[in-house]
Amino acid sequence: METFVWLIHIALDVLFVLLLARCVISWVRPSHYHPIVRWIEDVTDPLLRPVQRILPPWKTWGIDFSPLIVFLLANILARFLIGLLRGAG
Repeated sequence: METFVWLIHIALDVLFVLLLARCVISWVRPSHYHPIVRWIEDVTDPLLRPVQRILPPWKTWGIDFSPLIVFLLANILARFLIGLLRGAG
């Protein structure tokens, strides 16, 4: 069971790094043709788009809260799964 808990923690850490990189990319505005930038956008877009449809930046004074909301929801889900795994073990 501890292996699954460890994997959930690693997945959450990777998600945090990707979302943080996405935020930095949005501030710096590098070329969207760069392969790393394109990959980060391709990986994070499916997670961010549903939140952006519900809470678009033009409704929040131009601030995009979607990375924060996605990370908080992922953190809640991870804690729930870890609680289930530790309760089952």
